[in-house]
Amino acid sequence: MPQTSLLERYETQCKSQRVQENSALKLILEHHSLEKTSEVCARGNLPELKKSRLTDQDVRLLLLSILSCPISHLNLSYNHITDEGAKHIAAFLKQSLTVEHLDISFNDIGESGAQAIAGALQLNSTLRSVNLAGNKFGNKGGMYVASMLQVNVTLEHINLADTDLGAESVIAFATVLNQNGSVTHLNINRPLIKSRQEETTVHIAKMLKVNSSLQELHLQKHGIRDFGAEWLYDNLKHNVTLAHLDLSCNRIGRDGAAHLACLLQLDTPLSHLNLSCNRIEDDGAIAISDALTHYNRKLKLLAIQGNEVGGHGLCALAKALKVNPSLTHVYIWGNTMDEQTCKEFSFLTSGGDPRINPAHTDVKAYVVDGVTYLAKVT
Repeated sequence: MPQTSLLERYETQCKSQRVQENSALKLILEHHSLEKTSEVCARGNLPELKKSRLTDQDVRLLLLSILSCPISHLNLSYNHITDEGAKHIAAFLKQSLTVEHLDISFNDIGESGAQAIAGALQLNSTLRSVNLAGNKFGNKGGMYVASMLQVNVTLEHINLADTDLGAESVIAFATVLNQNGSVTHLNINRPLIKSRQEETTVHIAKMLKVNSSLQELHLQKHGIRDFGAEWLYDNLKHNVTLAHLDLSCNRIGRDGAAHLACLLQLDTPLSHLNLSCNRIEDDGAIAISDALTHYNRKLKLLAIQGNEVGGHGLCALAKALKVNPSLTHVYIWGNTMDEQTCKEFSFLTSGGDPRINPAHTDVKAYVVDGVTYLAKVT
């Protein structure tokens, strides 16, 4: 009888190579039909795999089983894949003609594994997104991936968060993206940058002035200060594609927020701005609110949680929401909310037709003894 499931293919591979089967992986594969399956999800944090996460050998046999199958999505995150397993993945990518989305985040892939995968992606022309987050391959591993982007013209989504990139590799990505026209989404959160001179921010800002493909950029924990925010403003005002900018968990103060407010006044394509966990305070929030009140009609999401903003800044934002019809998602928890702030956001989020959908904010109003308070929505 012809094989009709990935399970049968996997069992055949194990038998032919005299390797013990992974019973947990078999549970994952038993419902996958070759005719209907386009996704294989073997995340190590699935209930079936939590006690038997995939090893390098498991991955090798699984990849041999699916090589000629029409699989477009492959998720191997949260397993025990090391550099050896990464080399098996690299060999698979050199041959695969169908996989478009690969997630191998939060494994144990190091520098040589990143080198192998980057080398394979120079030859691969089908992969559209790759998630490498949480693999600690460091600065040299990041350099291999950045070099790959000089050749690969099909990758669109790249996630390199928490991979211990250094300043050198971050600058390399900024340099490559001056020319690369395919990458639309890039996440380089939490690099290990020791300098306080913000050289990496300057290079990224200069890249954004000329790049015409990036639509989403995540720069959490880059140590960006007011100086870096000014560089971003000076260059982003020339950008025509970036819609989603994540600057959370940096050190942007009120002056940096004022520069970003100037950017918002220009009605750039920016629709999502995340400034959570900075230090913009009341003055920064007021500057942004003024831009939203009088100029900007593009921004849809604003996050300013944990920014040491008080009642004056939050009330200014509430007033901006009353006249700005485009801003639909607002997140403010972690600031100082006085009684007037609570009343303003209660009005905005309550009633039969609230200005802000309760599902699109992180606060909810409640009343105790006639006094309005805001609670965090989880």
